[in-house]
Amino acid sequence: MNNITKISKDSVSELVYNQLKENVVNERWVPGDKIPSENQLAELFGVSRVSVRVAIQKMITLGLLEAKVGEGTFVKEFTPSVYLTELAPIMMKPHNQIEILEFRKALETEVIRLAFQRASEEGIHHLEQIYIKMCQASEKSDLEEYFYLDRQFHEWLFRLSENSLFISTFHLMGNLLLAHYESTVQKSWEVDGVPKATEEDEHYNILNGLKTRNLELALKAYVDMIDAKLEMFRNAEQEASMIR
Repeated sequence: MNNITKISKDSVSELVYNQLKENVVNERWVPGDKIPSENQLAELFGVSRVSVRVAIQKMITLGLLEAKVGEGTFVKEFTPSVYLTELAPIMMKPHNQIEILEFRKALETEVIRLAFQRASEEGIHHLEQIYIKMCQASEKSDLEEYFYLDRQFHEWLFRLSENSLFISTFHLMGNLLLAHYESTVQKSWEVDGVPKATEEDEHYNILNGLKTRNLELALKAYVDMIDAKLEMFRNAEQEASMIR
């Protein structure tokens, strides 16, 4: 039987995730079981499909669930990587956004270089579709949808690198990065406002650099984006230290 109750608090997707995870950990859902669809879960929880989708994606990243195209989402067998992923946020100090951004800068610049060399036209087209949806979310000022798609954009860059270790690193750090992407997007919107699809948009230029075979454009756009966020958090840290 499903052990699901309606949610009426903040941090909806996190509360949905906690209930989904409890069903797996307590073996109400066992490996091989197909879980209810997004629509069914949204109705059972009394929340939006986006909140359910974010929670399911987190479960997939943790290795607790797997999505099969055309079939649905199923409970996976437990593996050691599940436990490593649970520990990652503690080991990586998720509250320290500056360290995470510095790590991302080193990692993702190489990912973009590899994606530039290896990405197929089909793969770049998929990245473009994610970006289009990001623009639509920003036009609606839908933060939850935007940060979900922002994370999807960067995850797809890792996939385009076609390097299994880079892809595994992204998945291993999934729980940490999910919280990080949400935090940086929220902070960016507070400081700079809602992003628009212009030539000044870094995501647009990363995509355009890959499409037009201009590696310098893609790398500069990514580095500028990370450096702006680093400056933002360093300024916030400095202001906090002055208050203390």
